[in-house]
Amino acid sequence: MEHNLSLDALFYPSSLAVVGASSDENKIGGRFLKCFLSAGFKGRLYPINPRATEIMGLKSYPSILDVPDEIDLALLTIPSAMTEEAMLQCARKRVRFAVVHGTGFSEFGPLGKDLEVRVLQIARQGGVRIVGPNCMGLFSPGARLNTIVARYQLPYEPGAVSVLAQSGWVSENTILMGLHRGLRFSKVVSSGNQSDLDTVAYLEYFGADPRTSVIGAYLEGFKRGREVLALAREITKHKPIILWKSGRTPAGGRAVASHTGSLAGSDQVTDAALRQAGVVRVQHLEELHDLLAAFSCPQLPRGRRVGVLVESGGGGAAAADACEGLGLEIPVIPQAIQDEMKAFVKDMIPPSSGIANPVDLVWAPVQGADRLWAGAIEILAKAVDVVMVLMYYPLSNDKFAEEMAALRDRLGKPLIFLPGHPTTEVEGMAAYVRRGLPTYPTPERAARAIQALYQYASYLGKVRYESPLQVNTG
Repeated sequence: MEHNLSLDALFYPSSLAVVGASSDENKIGGRFLKCFLSAGFKGRLYPINPRATEIMGLKSYPSILDVPDEIDLALLTIPSAMTEEAMLQCARKRVRFAVVHGTGFSEFGPLGKDLEVRVLQIARQGGVRIVGPNCMGLFSPGARLNTIVARYQLPYEPGAVSVLAQSGWVSENTILMGLHRGLRFSKVVSSGNQSDLDTVAYLEYFGADPRTSVIGAYLEGFKRGREVLALAREITKHKPIILWKSGRTPAGGRAVASHTGSLAGSDQVTDAALRQAGVVRVQHLEELHDLLAAFSCPQLPRGRRVGVLVESGGGGAAAADACEGLGLEIPVIPQAIQDEMKAFVKDMIPPSSGIANPVDLVWAPVQGADRLWAGAIEILAKAVDVVMVLMYYPLSNDKFAEEMAALRDRLGKPLIFLPGHPTTEVEGMAAYVRRGLPTYPTPERAARAIQALYQYASYLGKVRYESPLQVNTG
């Protein structure tokens, strides 16, 4: 895929001007500046404020036109009524990108729409590309750039997940909740009204971006629907796209229109078109994060056969029901594999009849538990395409987690984990996700993750012998 529009200078700016900078951290311009300084932003910072000569130890300029250097990115942290004049100055300065954070544009009706159009016309005359308006901006850990959740101290460890969200709320919680569960991001953009840079531009960039392996998106409408779908069809040949499209109901459609001025469109038509383009669709925020975690796994299943390995009979039954309820298979494993499993676990666990799948290890011993789990997973994996493991073994054991990641790659099959007590294993679950070992608190969420991985593998033609699964995501 050709990289037709490089947004590198947007996500990795070498110079950044904060228009509306302030020494007051309660104001957005002050909060951003403080965040950049404390995070160690890697470029040059230029506060812009006509009433200050120095802000937070940095020289302040009365206008962006007074900055002696070229500007890659300008953040407009000012009221909408001041945006036109600020954009005129950005255009004269030949700023490359501008993030317009303010509200009061097309989402407010005809007068706001007129203002949005005027600002865009000015920007185009000066070659300025706009993010927004009515947006939260950017999170780019590699540049230590954060305007979306600037009030929090975050880990800036770059990852391979990039997310486009029209909603500030979705982008905020995707970052905070995602980091909490172990996701690491390459880039997140809160795109708002998308007066200029839109879904096509961001998808095109993420699709060609070597730092991005998984793409997530929250969209409220398609301004260039045919182009989005054609582009998605190309991207999904080599990268998954996980999409939450809102406005499914009449009430949701009304909320979308008042939020970013988008038109939601027919949900049934959208669903069919996205499926044909290979896009994995989700219905809510939690499911979006679940599948971003699922696709952080570097392996895809080559079939729908799931092996369930537990030390909880109830958990095994719940996992089997969840998987088969989604069209996955819990096959009885061949007798030779059962015999191999019985011989392996002999003298390590009490005698158990639960060997056929789900495989119930009853109570794994404290001593030698790592060897038991690793060996049982490897044996069970001979008969299935993906293994779901529900264990009480602590996920905080880094050595074992590394062994599981290596085993996953040697087997070439996804390994999905569920801790016996998920509320006590939050940090361990996050550590597993960071290693590409998807981890979930319930069998139902784990089963949906496996279904999505299978759906995508089937779309790519990587399923060995089965017809595509008829996916029902509710």
